[in-house]
Amino acid sequence: MQRSDGNRGVNPLLRRTKTQIDLAQRASDFQPATHDMDQSAGPPPQSDRLPPRSTFDEDAYLLLHPDVASAVAEGIVGSAWQHFTLFGFAEGRKWVAKPDSLLGAWREISPSDEMFFGDEHHYFEVGESALHCIASALIAARRKRLNLRRILDLPCGHGRVMRFLKSAYPEAEFTACDLNQDGVEYCAKTFGAVPVVSRVDVQDIPLRGDFDLIWCGSLLTHLPLEKCLSFLQFFQRLLGPGGILVFTMHGRAYANQLSAGTHKHDLDDPQISTLLADYSRSGFGYVDYTSQSGYGFSLAHPSFVTANLISGAGWQMIGYHETGWDQRQDVISLQKNLGVRDSNASDVPTATAHRQT
Repeated sequence: MQRSDGNRGVNPLLRRTKTQIDLAQRASDFQPATHDMDQSAGPPPQSDRLPPRSTFDEDAYLLLHPDVASAVAEGIVGSAWQHFTLFGFAEGRKWVAKPDSLLGAWREISPSDEMFFGDEHHYFEVGESALHCIASALIAARRKRLNLRRILDLPCGHGRVMRFLKSAYPEAEFTACDLNQDGVEYCAKTFGAVPVVSRVDVQDIPLRGDFDLIWCGSLLTHLPLEKCLSFLQFFQRLLGPGGILVFTMHGRAYANQLSAGTHKHDLDDPQISTLLADYSRSGFGYVDYTSQSGYGFSLAHPSFVTANLISGAGWQMIGYHETGWDQRQDVISLQKNLGVRDSNASDVPTATAHRQT
């Protein structure tokens, strides 16, 4: 952690210019950027004990202390948190607590929620992560949040993501669609969403446009190629001109996990072997889960997605973030081109078995 700059033995991070000292003195007046769900965050009271890392806002710390930001960029120190624990805390440097991401969001979790496995923190973290993915897409599209009139969440589950969308875009009309009727009814009752129980075949799903935004998390991740294409065509039909689709895929991170054997994702060895062989050969692989036809696990390389899934007329790609959702699934953001004619229902191939995972 030390580097010689003519002052042997002196850590450069401990030497501070007058400007840096002034920044630290003004830190008590620092207010973090407004968060959609929290207007109350500010400098926490100073303590003689380190704060939990989960409450420490690393981005804000780097903004407060440009010398630390430079040191992180140069590789002198690994992160804002590392600097704070090794040096900043002892120096008395100011820091900012993360805003409460749940402030304004519904905290109740349905006892029937298939996506809740006992870890409330992670459950809410996944929902908030989706909100960040959507916000990034809106920025890329230069789309103002006030222009979001109709939002579709498919598959909605029991509102893991919708609770954050409802808090961030309270004026929008939400539609909750899923094969899980209990989840659809929960979203309708809790978030005031329009309830739509989905269907096995995509052409039978009773949805009508024009939506301004569609969130599709962890659906195409479990479908074969033909069904992925079918849903993308279906979503394009549902969007109004300039509408935005944000969906997720299993990408290179999942392929690496399967190859290394660090996570099998409920697949046996023969399934993994087949999946990786197809993925290696073409850039896309899919296998059914055991005893489930048409529903399983897919892998898609970014180059395959851009060349085969979204290369058709009518789409403009506005974002591709590998492991963008919950640091796991790849996030692809598309905008429907202005003036694109909707396809007829008969043009959309059959797609089956969609549910949230």
